[in-house]
Amino acid sequence: MFRDNHEQIRADHDKRGLSHEKIDQVIHFDKLWLNLQHQTNQLRQQKNTAAKGISEAKKSGDEAKAQAILAEVASLGAEISQLEAKTQEAIEQRDSIRMSIPNILHPEVPQGADESGNTVHSTYGKKPEFNFEPRTHNELIEMNKWVDLKRAAKIAGSRFFFLKGDLARLELALQNYAVDFIRKRGYTFVQPPVMMNRKAYEGVTDLGDFETVMYGIEPDKYYMIATSEHPLTSMYMDETIPEEQLPLKIVGVSPCFRREVGSHGQSDLGIWRVHQFTKIEQIVFAKPEESWAIHEELLQNC
Repeated sequence: MFRDNHEQIRADHDKRGLSHEKIDQVIHFDKLWLNLQHQTNQLRQQKNTAAKGISEAKKSGDEAKAQAILAEVASLGAEISQLEAKTQEAIEQRDSIRMSIPNILHPEVPQGADESGNTVHSTYGKKPEFNFEPRTHNELIEMNKWVDLKRAAKIAGSRFFFLKGDLARLELALQNYAVDFIRKRGYTFVQPPVMMNRKAYEGVTDLGDFETVMYGIEPDKYYMIATSEHPLTSMYMDETIPEEQLPLKIVGVSPCFRREVGSHGQSDLGIWRVHQFTKIEQIVFAKPEESWAIHEELLQNC
């Protein structure tokens, strides 16, 4: 994409009001990586060619020539090692910056300086009107003893909770209903691991932005998942999915863990902005040209 269609990425950055600096850096390090690879391959060929002359020199009894070739091979090997290190550094720099660049926006996304430029795409349902003063969720859970925040705080700290009684049963019922509903539409149900290693996480999100809200486990360099979307998206890491198997449709459910640092005012009350919650995700691996149709399908499932 950055080699063949970087102008589209630049136009997308213009729409977002972003600088082209990172795009230029990715292109720079990509060219550097390709050039270093080419140099390394050339030196490997020279080394292999030279190495063949060692046995020939020894067969002919020319020990001095054999030693000279050995020295040349050793020198080439040292150069190759240096170039390999530079090549690895270039690709790491390229990919680190590349992973922080956002996806291409849909053509219909409005362009505006702030939220006033937003447009309403669609609405669902009707805002209810009450003939009484409605209670907040934190009032309801306290009245009905559905949640115990104080006892959870004793054993885990703030923003954790015990979910109890009918509300706990309701959450479980909603999970089962949602999974069964989506399964009937051709999705495979998957329960993912709740921890991921750094390599897998770097493949699905910009850790530079996300790492501050995640729980890390040292010294193993694992992370508690912030959403089941992350392990489900990583499920086929380092694999090539045959085209005839697409689209692959998955529905997953898992506990999720987030630091939720900072103060959020009213959203701190009750069980908003908590450190652990359960979430259901839909993930589809599909061809790029099918992505918008699949996106609409995901919306319909909801």
